[in-house]
Amino acid sequence: MNRRQFLIALAVLVVLAGAGAAIVLSERSAWKSADSRAGQKLIPDLRIDQVAEIGIRDAAGELHLVRGEAGWSVRERAGFAAETDRVAELLVKLAELKVVQSEALPEEQRARLELVEPKDKAQGAGTLLELKDPKGATLARLLLGKKIMKSAAVASPSRGQSEATGRYLTKGSDAGTMLVVAEPLAQVESKAEPWLVKDLVRADGAKSIAASKDGKLRWRVTRESESLNWRLAGSAEKPDLQKATDLASSLGWVNLVDVVADPAKVDTGLAHAVVIKAETFDGPSYTLRIGNRAGDNYYLGVAVAGEPRKTRAPAKGEKAEDKAKNDKEFEERRAKLVERLEREKKLEKWTYLVGKNVVEPLLRDRAQLLPEKKAKKG
Repeated sequence: MNRRQFLIALAVLVVLAGAGAAIVLSERSAWKSADSRAGQKLIPDLRIDQVAEIGIRDAAGELHLVRGEAGWSVRERAGFAAETDRVAELLVKLAELKVVQSEALPEEQRARLELVEPKDKAQGAGTLLELKDPKGATLARLLLGKKIMKSAAVASPSRGQSEATGRYLTKGSDAGTMLVVAEPLAQVESKAEPWLVKDLVRADGAKSIAASKDGKLRWRVTRESESLNWRLAGSAEKPDLQKATDLASSLGWVNLVDVVADPAKVDTGLAHAVVIKAETFDGPSYTLRIGNRAGDNYYLGVAVAGEPRKTRAPAKGEKAEDKAKNDKEFEERRAKLVERLEREKKLEKWTYLVGKNVVEPLLRDRAQLLPEKKAKKG
């Protein structure tokens, strides 16, 4: 090859290299354009303290979490308290969530990805999530679609279960762009029960428990101290130790399953309820009204009265050096009880559904509280 041929070949190579580089740059530019939102926050500049309402709407229904002076509440449950930690967890996720992918959303793919507005029982409906400020202005509007599932072999090789690792969504009025986030946002649902504060009342330390219906006493059990066994009032008979313990355990931690939105529309049976009244060593008394059964739950009304005792009776043989410590512990316990009672006394205005495992030990009649008679040997 002579010098002239060599220069021609070199020129051709330079042209080809330039063309190749141009193609690569063009493709890279197109890729960057398609994923221009990758790495950006989903809701830029979201201030959690400015969120006053969270609206959730899906094919199953609608839910509104509202922030007021007393904290978060569930509008569809007559304003009953919402679980603050659950609400805060969702808002923190939304404030920190970043886009991992964005691309155009063809109309024909919308239903398959469950990115159809949830109205009129539309096929492929997603979950609409709206955040609003105290004046009702929209801070963010997200349409959550299908969850992205990791294959069972990758997610949980030992259990063979799939796991949601992300979600498709659209944001605001830009319904033509599909975004992907690496968070399934599984807690975003219109079902009210998971959002409710489950703790109802804690009538622990009961010294007497009585059951009545329509004004007639069914039974009453008492004890002189928390360390002594229960006895049936007005009788020499003693209740079965385990059954009496079940009564106190049921009252010691009453959790709700749901709050009845409109009791007037339901046959609760509370007009002829079984009434359970418990008096505690600390002073307050608790009244539970048990109505009809609904599936695995019972309708329930509660009322709390009284105040914690203000003084402590010294223990027998208490040493002087122990008095200050015991007095301090008593005051700390009393302060916590006062705080708890302040909340519990506000619970009377709602009607609840409570699990049968809590209620049914309290529904036993007097004969059922007695020890079972052993069968005589033939």
